[in-house]
Amino acid sequence: MSGGDLKSFDRVADVYDATRAMPAKVSTAVADAIAALAREVSAEPRVVEVGIGTGRIAVPLTERGVRVTGIDISTAMLGVLLGKRRDIDVMLAEAAQPPFRPATFDASVFVHILHLVPHPEATVRATLALVRPGGVAIAGGDDHPGIRNTADGIIQSTVRELSGVEMGGSQPHARGQQTFERVAVEMGAAIETVRVAGWNSSTTARRMLERLEARDFSSAWKIPEAIMPELLARVRPRIEELFGGFETAVSFERSFSMTVARLRL
Repeated sequence: MSGGDLKSFDRVADVYDATRAMPAKVSTAVADAIAALAREVSAEPRVVEVGIGTGRIAVPLTERGVRVTGIDISTAMLGVLLGKRRDIDVMLAEAAQPPFRPATFDASVFVHILHLVPHPEATVRATLALVRPGGVAIAGGDDHPGIRNTADGIIQSTVRELSGVEMGGSQPHARGQQTFERVAVEMGAAIETVRVAGWNSSTTARRMLERLEARDFSSAWKIPEAIMPELLARVRPRIEELFGGFETAVSFERSFSMTVARLRL
C-alpha cells in the first residue's frame, strides 16, 4: 500500500506463510508477549489486529485464549486464515477505516503493515481510537539484517539504474514506526520498545533470486515486468559473489521487536 495505493496480498496468499515464517519458539514468544500485555488491561482481553493476513500473529494468540478480531483487504489471505481457525472474527476493510465503534478493544496490533498503507497516520489514529483508555497499542515486526540487506541494496540500485523506479529501501518500515510512536505520544501514551526474541536464519543467492523473480515480497511489485530478465542477469553475479556461491547458505541473526504504547486512562 505504499506509494498511495492499496496493496492486496491476494497474489502471494499461497506462499505467504512459507516466506514469512518465524521459528516455532519465536512465534510462541511473540504470542506470549502480546497476550501478557493484553491481560494487563483485562483478564479476558479483546484484541484487534490491522492487516491480520493469514493469521501469523492471530492464530497463536487465539490459542492462548485471547479473543482476536482482524481486518484485511485481501480475501485470499483471510481465506487462508479461516482455513486454520474459524473462531477468529475477520472483516474485509481498509486499515484507515476500521468498521468498529471507538474504545471497543483492550489492545491493538500492527505487524509489518504501516509501510503498506497509503495513509499511515490516519491508520494509526483510527486504530488507536478503537482501544479503550488504559489499553495498549502494539507495533511489531521482525528485521532483515546483514547479508539480506546488502543483497536487497544491490537489487534496488539496479532497478533504479534500469528503470528509475525507487523501491524504497528500509525507510518505509522506519517511517511507519516513527509515525506510530509520534501519534501515540501525541495522544498521551507512554512508549517502550521490547526485543521479544532472536534467532539464527540463513538464505542463499539462489533463494533470494527465486523470490525476486516470483515477486513473493511486496517491494518487488514495483519492478516493471519489462526489466525483470535484465535485472536478474545483472544482479546474479554480484549476489553470487556476495554469498560466495550460488548455493552457499549464509547465516545471519534476526529478531522480533515490539513498540508498546500504553494509552492513558
